[in-house]
Amino acid sequence: MVVKKIGENKKEEALELVIRVFMKYEAPDYSDEGVETFKRTAVYNKDYMESITMHGAYENNKIVGVIAMRNNGSHIALFFVDGQYHRKGIGKRLFQTVLEQSTADELTVNSSPYAQEVYHHLGFEDTAPEQVTDGIRYIPMIYKKNTYDIASLITMLEYKDTSIAYKALQELERISDETGSVYAHIEKFVNMIRSDKYVVRVRGFRLFCKQAKWDRNNILDENIDAALHILNDEKPTAVRQALAALSDVVRYKPDLRETVKKAVYEINYLRYKDTMHSLIAKDIREVLDLIKEV
Repeated sequence: MVVKKIGENKKEEALELVIRVFMKYEAPDYSDEGVETFKRTAVYNKDYMESITMHGAYENNKIVGVIAMRNNGSHIALFFVDGQYHRKGIGKRLFQTVLEQSTADELTVNSSPYAQEVYHHLGFEDTAPEQVTDGIRYIPMIYKKNTYDIASLITMLEYKDTSIAYKALQELERISDETGSVYAHIEKFVNMIRSDKYVVRVRGFRLFCKQAKWDRNNILDENIDAALHILNDEKPTAVRQALAALSDVVRYKPDLRETVKKAVYEINYLRYKDTMHSLIAKDIREVLDLIKEV
């Protein structure tokens, strides 16, 4: 499944999906006036359609989901996924795409009653009770990127209190799995890998690898050779964590698989104490097996 901007040649197909999904899942909650208002003021309104930017989820070149943004990417105007593809993570992928591209700190939406829980799962909060305008029932909602929180978490990575630092690492990894909002700080992780403190090196490398999914500027490609030096770190625990972190690079950066493979083959785990040999050998096999599978 691929998410990309919808071109002119695909807009008709996209709008057919919007109407079909709307009529099946949302229209039953609206009055006849509301259904007519939606059609007249949105999908059949030329000025409205020209004011939005649409992205689609494509399955074998067929559009199975649509998200459209207004107001410079700060407001979700349309968000529909084909019923056959519900609960497959497509809506989440669509949202992550526009979230990554939007420069706004907050995103808003007027959710239908049907979609309210979907938006809650994505991290939106209600800003007012349900309202009705021209027959359209909706709940005003907002999503806050919390950019300040991300910056704070990154600062915590180098705290002396290891429990706080580790919790910050886990939270940043979780955010990185879901959105590209941490990617803006990738240069910080590159610098952390050069630290003389092994725990900081490891945290930096783990978060460096987590950005592979979002690496639109190929920053991993530019820094991968230097970063992979950690695979011969003096600390065997650093090597083991680094090997585990490489799974994201292998999955999302196919052009770097040979580089990773070569570096992994060159690990000299016999330099560490005997009890670590079998553990590191197992970690190496897992990375090499993943490279074969993807």
